[in-house]
Amino acid sequence: MKLAIAIFRYFPYGGLQRDMKFIAEEAIKRGHQVTIFCGDWQGEKIPAADIRVIDTFVWFNIAGVRRFVKAFEKAFNRSEFELLLGFNKMPGLDVYFAGDTCFAEKAYGDRSWFYRLAPRSRLYLDYEESGLGEQGAKHIFCLVPQQIRSLARWYSTSKDRITLMPPGISKSHIACESPQEAKTKILTDLNVDQASKIILCLGSGFRTKGVDISIDSFAVFHANDSGALLLVAGGDDPEKYRQQAKKLCIDDKVFFVGHRYAVADLLHSADLLLHPARYELAGNVILEAMLCGCPVLVSSQSGYAYYVKQFEMGELIYSLKDVQKIAKQINCLLTTPVRKEIWAVKAKQLFQEDLFSRAMVAVDGLENLKGVSDSNVQQFVSNQNLCWALLPNLRDSKQLIIQLQESFNKGTGFDFIKQIQGVSVRKMPDRETVRFINGDKTYYVKRHFGVGWWEIAKNLLQLRLPVIGAANEWTALQKLSALDIPSLQAVAYGIQGRNPARQESFVITEELSDVVQLDHFLQNHSLSIQQKVSLIQKVAHIAREMHAAGINHRDFYLCHFMLKQPWELVSHPQVFIIDLHRAQIRSKVPERWLVKDLAGLYFSSMSLPISLRDRLRFLRFYYQKSLVDMFTQEKNILSKIEAKAKRLYKKHE
Repeated sequence: MKLAIAIFRYFPYGGLQRDMKFIAEEAIKRGHQVTIFCGDWQGEKIPAADIRVIDTFVWFNIAGVRRFVKAFEKAFNRSEFELLLGFNKMPGLDVYFAGDTCFAEKAYGDRSWFYRLAPRSRLYLDYEESGLGEQGAKHIFCLVPQQIRSLARWYSTSKDRITLMPPGISKSHIACESPQEAKTKILTDLNVDQASKIILCLGSGFRTKGVDISIDSFAVFHANDSGALLLVAGGDDPEKYRQQAKKLCIDDKVFFVGHRYAVADLLHSADLLLHPARYELAGNVILEAMLCGCPVLVSSQSGYAYYVKQFEMGELIYSLKDVQKIAKQINCLLTTPVRKEIWAVKAKQLFQEDLFSRAMVAVDGLENLKGVSDSNVQQFVSNQNLCWALLPNLRDSKQLIIQLQESFNKGTGFDFIKQIQGVSVRKMPDRETVRFINGDKTYYVKRHFGVGWWEIAKNLLQLRLPVIGAANEWTALQKLSALDIPSLQAVAYGIQGRNPARQESFVITEELSDVVQLDHFLQNHSLSIQQKVSLIQKVAHIAREMHAAGINHRDFYLCHFMLKQPWELVSHPQVFIIDLHRAQIRSKVPERWLVKDLAGLYFSSMSLPISLRDRLRFLRFYYQKSLVDMFTQEKNILSKIEAKAKRLYKKHE
């Protein structure tokens, strides 16, 4: 295999850079040809790799990124290579190694609209969309489960396109011949008492890794225990942090050692790894410390923090601002009489996990992708007058998909859709839903004929975006599928025409078999408390996940929830949400539309045998809060939901 790799910068101590190096070395070891394109290379070259440095020096980082991408596009000859693996977000990748969080989540979820207007944000959002969107990389290597959820939320990324990578711990980072000698040497070099306990901060990018938080917390801890020192290792300018330690009168206890010592020597010498990172996608250093038998104190948002809880090898920091609490945790971990032998036993248990195979799994994935077409991802064709898409990986719908492909490739796709014969289940002036059978499968096709200018004008005058076709439903179904929210299985979608008032479109979905409307089921069945709780929990989960992903339904009634039959008490109910024709998708659901959805759900339950206690259960599951916290923190929105639901009930009684 001829593999091309693109990375903006390479330097020896970066986590992303080490991953790139290990994957390249593993590919070379297997006999593949590896060419690496980068804008800046620091350190030793990788033997047997063809490294092509693209000069992109500019004063501003954002300009350097743009310049690298443009220069790379000119230098990269796709015919020379079988796959392009990228370690940064950029257009044209075959495979993306997701060594960073989702930028859209940061830009839309954590920052203001002003932040998104900055050139840096616009560029990164554009590159991320081109790399992770529907027409982006064929495959994505994710490091932690949180990334998969973020990609599903912001880019509707199908799990078919994702491989979750195991950790990639380097054995050289945990191999130390004599831990005691290593610790003695470090303490001797620093000219401190040999009985001193070492609290270690390790990693490049001191602010990101929370070194300032570590110093503040250590100062509080040091007031009651002067027999420890804080050792800061990694690449960054330490001057600012030296001044911070000096102001706190602990500069004689805080040492910055850069890259003077081997990582393994530091980890085996440390009595505690302190890692209050503001941002840590994964955190190999957490696992490396644990494997060395060193207890850890890390921020709860770190990607690998769950290993700490699972193996009970330290504590988590839930508030980075509470330095008093962090100091108490440091004291607890350093003074608890746990023998080194116990930590060693836990480290051996951790060794049984798959912690070392990231590079091997990555190259396995690349080899499997080599020469494979895009048959497992959405096919999409667009021109000025026609756009169509389908999901060719649906085995049960293969016959219909082949027919659609052939007709659209011939330019007769919409003629094929118009000629579908079946039973009309719903007909309106601007659209019709037809149930039809193809092979041994049943489908629904919703055909839109154009809403007309009057409907568009009416919606705009009401400050609403008009729904002019099937695009809303297709997009919503794709996102729900990526989020594992049960709904209809979309098969194909198309749109024809540029005039929004006369635009034709369609969406085809597989039929949900053996289902009943949830409102009918509740009306006609007497349920046990356990059954009710199961159903309430399922509906609340769908509502919460939809709204968290920025989707509001607009017709969020119990009649649009379908329950799979038969449902036995011993099993979890299968509940599907349907009729997403008017669904809206944003970065965040506005309160107005949140109220409308939840009020609609409340209203549709008023005539059913659902008690006040049942409704409170729903709210508790939806908000994931106790009733006391919920009525304190969500009082205003709950009042609005109740008022709107009662208005709807009065209007329809």
